[in-house]
Amino acid sequence: MNIGLNARALTIGLAFLGVVSGCAVDQRWRSAMQEGNHALRSGDYTHAEESFVAARKEAEVIDPQGKRLADTLSQLGEVNRELGRFPRAEALFQEALAIRERVYGPAHAETAASLTDLGELYRLQGLYTQSEALHQRAREIREQVFGADHSKTAESLNNIAVVYQDQRRFADAEPVLQRALAILEKQLGPEHSTTAITRDNLAKMYQAQGQHARAMPLYQRALTIHEKAFGPNHPIVARNLENLADTYRAQNQYPQAEVLYQRAVSIFRKSLGNDHVDTAEAMSRLGQLYELQGLYSQAEPLFQQAIAIREKQQGAESPHVAGELKNLAGLYQSQNKLEQSEDLYKQSLVIYEQSVGYDREAYVKALKSYASLLRRRQRSGEAERLEERAKAVLKRLSLESQSQGKTAADVPLAPVAPVP
Repeated sequence: MNIGLNARALTIGLAFLGVVSGCAVDQRWRSAMQEGNHALRSGDYTHAEESFVAARKEAEVIDPQGKRLADTLSQLGEVNRELGRFPRAEALFQEALAIRERVYGPAHAETAASLTDLGELYRLQGLYTQSEALHQRAREIREQVFGADHSKTAESLNNIAVVYQDQRRFADAEPVLQRALAILEKQLGPEHSTTAITRDNLAKMYQAQGQHARAMPLYQRALTIHEKAFGPNHPIVARNLENLADTYRAQNQYPQAEVLYQRAVSIFRKSLGNDHVDTAEAMSRLGQLYELQGLYSQAEPLFQQAIAIREKQQGAESPHVAGELKNLAGLYQSQNKLEQSEDLYKQSLVIYEQSVGYDREAYVKALKSYASLLRRRQRSGEAERLEERAKAVLKRLSLESQSQGKTAADVPLAPVAPVP
């Protein structure tokens, strides 16, 4: 489970800046972009998408294959990424990148922005080699254009560190995050919303290592800043709430965690919709909290809803669906509903084993949980085989972690496809 706040918000609301006013069509484009960016910043993705689609039509009239179209495609891609429509988001980002490379060149700040968009999209899909390569390329461009101590360079450092964190490469992530935070505090100030994002990511790293006392004040400070910057009902605030709730849960402070999870679910429902994957994630976390307290009847519908949402949005073969199936299997196991639990574990493992870029630590947990169920059913031989498989995966993970390089190899970008 990915419990951190990603760096998506770093590029929100910047695309329309610096546009020169002109003809009536240009004014309509600027108005639609400003309206879309306002909706995007407020977490109203439906309105944002409508505005950016309108802006795209105007851009195709006045600036085909130019800056305005690239800016519009980039923001439209961000909306689709937020809504979990990853293939469409990739096509939009690729088209924007192709235009910017042609208009500005491969070493321009606008090109770096498109590389950042794609890098974040790939990270969300677990494509870490591609993601790191793109973020490293964006960092190099920004260092050349802005300098090593500029806030835009710090944003790229933050993004690289998040890729490391997702792979549990904490020794690589911490110095990069600390450097990014130092730059942002100096250049933007300690209370800036972008500074808060990096501070939140640092808290996530401490939390993942069990250092809850170090994580808690960082999460609380980030939450306060983001509520002030974006308002109390923005998805970024909801992600802060989830992170803070996770810390309370880890310290057995269940009432405090419950209030925060419930608020996160409510915000996601209002801003992203009942069928968004972030809504599913928040429901799943709340369900896990109830399971810890033995509140099985409250946990079960939350897990079932999370499965249904993820199957609808990400496909029945998604590793995210496997994770939710594993959660429901564990709940049934706790209630001694062993046949139902076993069926779900089997489904979960099949999905994990057929997926690319899945969470192998989650896969190992599923193997171990299923093995414990088999032992309860007096099937020790089958359990031992699953435990051996889990050990083999963990050993492979350890070897990969030891051999991870600090810099990703250059990864060629996929061909640009037109967006219908």
